Amino acid sequence: MEKDNIKGCFVSSVLLSQNQWDKKQFIHDFEEDWGIVLTDDDDNGDVLVGMFSGMTLAIAIMPGPVPNGEAEHYAQGNYLWKDATEVARQHEAHILVSVTGDQSNLLERAKLFTRATSSCLKQSYATAVYTDGMVFQPEFYRDMAALLQEDELPVMDWVWFGIYRTQKGIPGIYTYGLRKFGKEEIEVYAPADLSDIRDFLMDIVHYILSDDVTLQDGETIGCSEEQKLAITLSEGIALDGMTLKLEYPDE
Repeated sequence: MEKDNIKGCFVSSVLLSQNQWDKKQFIHDFEEDWGIVLTDDDDNGDVLVGMFSGMTLAIAIMPGPVPNGEAEHYAQGNYLWKDATEVARQHEAHILVSVTGDQSNLLERAKLFTRATSSCLKQSYATAVYTDGMVFQPEFYRDMAALLQEDELPVMDWVWFGIYRTQKGIPGIYTYGLRKFGKEEIEVYAPADLSDIRDFLMDIVHYILSDDVTLQDGETIGCSEEQKLAITLSEGIALDGMTLKLEYPDE
């Protein structure tokens, strides 16, 4: 899945219990959900292509499971959905959703991508969505996507907050998905409650994406002028490559 976690790569697979999708239903749902009208070119068959201000949305059904058992493998890591692995194992086909285009406005590309993926989840045989190294429950993904209606960012649809322990047993949370936005992934480890670490990191990620902030090695970050938490760029612990390590605030 690392191959998909690169700048500007917005791709998802909507898992289907049957090899069937209704393009006309999607066009209707997309307009109903987001007020965006898509025109259909019958010459493309089951493939749907839409152009939006320098962005290209492409949707097509793939008549088979996600290759190499990827969906089932990554579903095991979803600590928010106990049935993720079983649901992923049973899918027979998937809808491939992608948005490509100008790299200058990745946030708008992410929004279009999330809107399209969310509307695909209204298909009759949609059971889950595989994206960003994780398999999400349809209701969860659509609930997060609905934040776009309020001009909020659906951070939890874009970035997975994984759990990991260091070799010394220190618990922590890492991000997976920030590289799509041209940012470094982040890891935070501390002898603290994991839900508190995740909430802390979610706030940081929201700040990074909403304000287009790039954290730099050797700098500090904080929730107040007095708070100065160290930022360090080093070899990843839970992830391959270099990642940022953030100091966790003392109680």
